[in-house]
Amino acid sequence: MKIINLLVILFILYTFSPNTSSQGLNDVHSKDGNIVIAVGVNGTLLLSNDGGVNFGYYPQGTNTLNSVHALNSKVWIAGNSGTVLISTNSGTSFTSYNYTANNLNGVSFIDDNTGWLVGNSGVIAKSTNGGVNWVAQVSPAGSANLTDVKFLTPLSGFACGDNGTVIYTSNGGGQWTQLATNSTKNLNSIDAFGTNVIVAANDGVILKYNFISWTTIDYKITTKSDVRGVSVINLTTFYTCGGGGFINKTTDGGVTRTYQSNPMMAPLKRIYFFDANKGWAVSSTNNAIMRTTNGGANWLFPSNVNVNISFTQKQSISGSIGNPFCLHPKNKNGIFLLSGSTLYRSLDRGETWTTLATSIPGSSCHSFFVNANDTNLMIASKGAGGGRVIGSSNYGATWYDIINPINLTSYGMPLEVDPNNANTVYLAPDNAPLRVSTNWGANWTMLSGGEAGGIFRSPCDVVIQFENPNTIFIADGTTGSGIGKFWKSTNGGLNWTLINSVSGSEIPMIANTSVDLNLVYHSSWSSGSFWKSNNMGNTFTNLSQSGSLWACDIAKDDPNSVVYDYYGSSAFLSTDGGNTFMPAINVGASPAAGVCYYDKSTLLLQHGGGLFKMVMTATLTGNQQVSNEVPAQFGLSQNFPNPFNPATVIKYDVTKESFISIKVYDVVGREIKTLINSNLAPGKYRADFDAANLSGGVYFYTMYSDGAAIDTKKMVLVK
Repeated sequence: MKIINLLVILFILYTFSPNTSSQGLNDVHSKDGNIVIAVGVNGTLLLSNDGGVNFGYYPQGTNTLNSVHALNSKVWIAGNSGTVLISTNSGTSFTSYNYTANNLNGVSFIDDNTGWLVGNSGVIAKSTNGGVNWVAQVSPAGSANLTDVKFLTPLSGFACGDNGTVIYTSNGGGQWTQLATNSTKNLNSIDAFGTNVIVAANDGVILKYNFISWTTIDYKITTKSDVRGVSVINLTTFYTCGGGGFINKTTDGGVTRTYQSNPMMAPLKRIYFFDANKGWAVSSTNNAIMRTTNGGANWLFPSNVNVNISFTQKQSISGSIGNPFCLHPKNKNGIFLLSGSTLYRSLDRGETWTTLATSIPGSSCHSFFVNANDTNLMIASKGAGGGRVIGSSNYGATWYDIINPINLTSYGMPLEVDPNNANTVYLAPDNAPLRVSTNWGANWTMLSGGEAGGIFRSPCDVVIQFENPNTIFIADGTTGSGIGKFWKSTNGGLNWTLINSVSGSEIPMIANTSVDLNLVYHSSWSSGSFWKSNNMGNTFTNLSQSGSLWACDIAKDDPNSVVYDYYGSSAFLSTDGGNTFMPAINVGASPAAGVCYYDKSTLLLQHGGGLFKMVMTATLTGNQQVSNEVPAQFGLSQNFPNPFNPATVIKYDVTKESFISIKVYDVVGREIKTLINSNLAPGKYRADFDAANLSGGVYFYTMYSDGAAIDTKKMVLVK
């Protein structure tokens, strides 16, 4: 065994994004709501003594750490290549052990001595001496990888794993029984309270067990985003997380769910609640840890995290004006795009693109769909006045006319496929009634329109509601008309009610979602503003945005995350249901066209001649130990450089283990920023201070040890 002392604290400056492989956390746990420990890739261990306001970075070798459990003064960590780390002093130092060569994915202790490990290839082991020694147990699921373990009592426990595996013991693991979950999905984590057992699974589902039978709860996410983490509070209340950053809560055993607003726009891996109020969630692609102290009503990053959103071009395209994106109906990571005469496909959520076909007939593409039952079948609307509807029966290799010619909108999406019926297609031509085909365009039936004579003027968007094909929305308007109209039908397009009229030319796009059937947004051209409905489009609230709005979409896995963009180069994001929007983000090209908000961390926009993908980065300025040499006394050095713009370095000495704070104040004594607020070992340290968001002037910084002021220095920010 090997003793590892945590003499290095590295509360570093770092950046993260969904594509960063060197960062990422796999688990988080707390023994008391104050000491919080998170573990992740490359030996990452983050520890907080203040409930997650600040974290110290204590690397533990290079093996990836997958699971952490804390109880009393002990901490157990399981990781790759059989790594087992044990602390007996609440994480101040760890003893390194090794058990098997397999990756270990889960650890659970019921008291200071009794615990279990699970891992790849069916590994299960039990310890009765605090994790020093382990005795192998036998999984009835054979070599199926086990991903998590949870014990309720010294005798009763569960483990979950790949291919729908859940195993149970009632005698401390002396014998395990495989339970019939009726699922073949990979299971990611498990938690329980009494008879309420919840398992987070791939493809947007969870499994629920009451010690009698299993129930599968489908989150109905169209992109089948994985549910990665679960934390059970009591018999009816639990939280789950996953996808591109969603968190939801149920208080009725999973019958209904409330999605919680949170700032993470990256895949969430685990969530843990110490009690009904204090909880934490971690992402597999960055080292930022969210916390809540009120049951998820508010989620916050640590004190020094700054988020930045940008877009990077992934593909050069041309010849689109509507919204020619289409999710791959058979591959959850797949997305299609028909741009002008070229059909593209991505199988990695828009990161890379392959050309499937060229020389597709017609001019600019407005709408494009792939049949959910047979991906060989495709349909698209092309052009405007004298436009056409075309189809393919051989995966886009050749195309045939379905309707040619026909007058269609100059800008929007007149064609829509019913998400409830794979072969049902709606078409809304200019100055004509809505029509429907139930056989992929082979035959059409005329319905009606909302204007006099049973027509629509120039529909920009047609939306059929999830789970209710009789509910149809149409966004109507023509350039220069002075009014855009939102129409709703509740009987399959036979009759229409005018719901919302906006000044300007048209309503370019409607957004709805499968995870909240009451939620609908629409954009407005010329007059500006963004409109929201919480009652399935019966009434709308003006969100008081300005400019000529164009595309809009809701993240497929989180109804709190919504985007709209200008008919220009700017996009606007909200993660709190449109209550607030981030400042304008420059996409990099103009004008706007299509949008696909695949999940909360994956947003694709078509602007000008390019297809752009969202990238989230964040910076965390903090503290770094530069030497473990024990100084003779506490000390605070003058910052360098000084004067500075915008960043400077502050060095200081810690002579004994103490709770150290360094705070920055303005000239009237108001606290501006806390640079460090954590328990530190003896040594020499440096703190990075970034004042990019502050005004030029004189500032002061003070060092405190266990609450007592050590020294104060003056610094000058020049701008």
